[in-house]
Amino acid sequence: MSIEEFLAKVPIFSALSRPQLANLAKLVQQRSFPKGTVIIRQGDTDATLYIIQNGSVKISRKNPTGTSELALATIGNGDFFGEMTLLDGSPRSATVTAIEPTDCLMLTRWVFYSTLRSDPEIAVAMLPTLSQRIRNVDDSVR
Repeated sequence: MSIEEFLAKVPIFSALSRPQLANLAKLVQQRSFPKGTVIIRQGDTDATLYIIQNGSVKISRKNPTGTSELALATIGNGDFFGEMTLLDGSPRSATVTAIEPTDCLMLTRWVFYSTLRSDPEIAVAMLPTLSQRIRNVDDSVR
């Protein structure tokens, strides 16, 4: 499966047109992470969106005192993480660790913003998925 075809199946990009997907496919980088690798750490300031092609990761967060860690989710193929920092540039809110060998596509904030400037409809197409993520978190804390 091509990168473009894969991106079309990822919820955050599924509403994009074929030309938009083709453009994004040229901009992403591929990277593999061995089992046990911390991909992002809570508090880091890098701004990259990760899309899991193969494998799975654990998302966890330290409690406010930093004395323990709470597992928030385990996600796998076709899922993505890092979207909040991609959009707002704030420090990472959680730690993400590969729980098996994991291959990701990566899209940096700078490349993403450059793309949005030339094609703002990409952001509009992504909003329903991002909104649904917020609703899911909101529902889980009620």
